[in-house]
Amino acid sequence: MSHEHEVGQALVTHNRALLAYVRRRLASSADAEDVAQEAILRVLSRARVALITDPLSYAMRAARNILIDRARRSETTPFDDFGETDHQADGAASPLEALDMNQRLRLCQKALDAMPAVRREVFVRRRAGEESYEHIAGELNMSVEAVQKHYSRAAQTLRKTAEGRHVD
Repeated sequence: MSHEHEVGQALVTHNRALLAYVRRRLASSADAEDVAQEAILRVLSRARVALITDPLSYAMRAARNILIDRARRSETTPFDDFGETDHQADGAASPLEALDMNQRLRLCQKALDAMPAVRREVFVRRRAGEESYEHIAGELNMSVEAVQKHYSRAAQTLRKTAEGRHVD
């Protein structure tokens, strides 16, 4: 079973807790469901490229960030008589931009999967787990320099992949 699938299963199991968390912060039940769904999508998207050890906490943090973003937007967005939204003005991606981001995300996941296991582990532990180079080196019985080199090469590969450049 893939990590993304495991995270999805955990979120299904804890969906009520996430929804209750969001409902306590919003008046509208429909809005709460929208925020919870968006948080779940963010977590699943992140699970494609990073190890998530506590999906519920991560989803609650994502929901909190979504609520903060919504509050900021409502404070700064002027009233629009026509009900139209400007995707560029509010920071939301257009459908074509979202498709492009999804394609890049899939390519980055493939590049991550194709990396040597040690390089992938170093990258995930450093990036998602926010572990220090020293800690990773000690756990993997490697020098700090070797860990830094693995991380640097993994980051370079993913950066080139996200930019659409061919990576060998």
